[in-house]
Amino acid sequence: MFAAKWGNIDFNMKLLYFFSMKKLFKIILFCSLTMTVYLGTLYFAQNNLLFFPDKKYKSPADVAISGFSEMTLKASDGVNITAWYHQGNKDKPAILFLHGNAGQVATFAPSLLPITDAGYAVLMMEYRGFGKTQGKISQKTVVQDAALAFDWLKDKGYSKIVISGYSFGTAFSCALTEMRSADGLILTAPFSSLVKIVSEKPVPLARWVLKDNYMSVDYLKKYKAPLLIVHGKKDKLIPYHHAQILFNNAASQEKQIKLLEDETHTSIFFEKKNVPYILEFLKSF
Repeated sequence: MFAAKWGNIDFNMKLLYFFSMKKLFKIILFCSLTMTVYLGTLYFAQNNLLFFPDKKYKSPADVAISGFSEMTLKASDGVNITAWYHQGNKDKPAILFLHGNAGQVATFAPSLLPITDAGYAVLMMEYRGFGKTQGKISQKTVVQDAALAFDWLKDKGYSKIVISGYSFGTAFSCALTEMRSADGLILTAPFSSLVKIVSEKPVPLARWVLKDNYMSVDYLKKYKAPLLIVHGKKDKLIPYHHAQILFNNAASQEKQIKLLEDETHTSIFFEKKNVPYILEFLKSF
């Protein structure tokens, strides 16, 4: 009788263990599938999460900006890259400007008027997928298109070219310095790498599925020409310690950093708070 009782208990324990393991397996399977879907969504949708293009193109006339003319650069793969060009004085450096991750060239052009008014040439090329430029944006395509724009300025007779970037455009600007010998580099509200800034955001594991790492800090370790970094201390989108990381790692012996106490990510550019420092920097060329 006791043997039968203990046998039943043993059987019940085995049964309980079986169903517990089955339940655990279902939980593990559910978590694994959920994680796969989560990471897969981050991987395939990351461009939509990172970039916010304005696809309804606006011309210089549409935004009532004088001095800029619309032009087209033909990429090696046949894509027409829309660009805006302001012809400045040939005895001054030309500025190749790479904008942020939202809007289009027309969104950022008004903030560059103090620079064109000072006599500097400015070329702004549009990213693929923005405005009426076709294709998909990536670090590779933007940097290749920017190199094309850089060469176009050289062909126009500008002996000195300064690359300038704002926000996400700073990552493209830094990468371009490895392909072309810029005479100067201006970074407004930059980040040291996409890996680092994503790891600082509340998006678990996102850094592990990035298609492009945008390692600006690595490019600056090799960049030796004059460098200006401007960042706002109240920037909550890209904290200003990223500017400090870039500055500390830059190989340039002619580097400056301006950390502005009361400026945010938008005010430092759209309210033209970076302009005085840029104009002073450009005077040295």
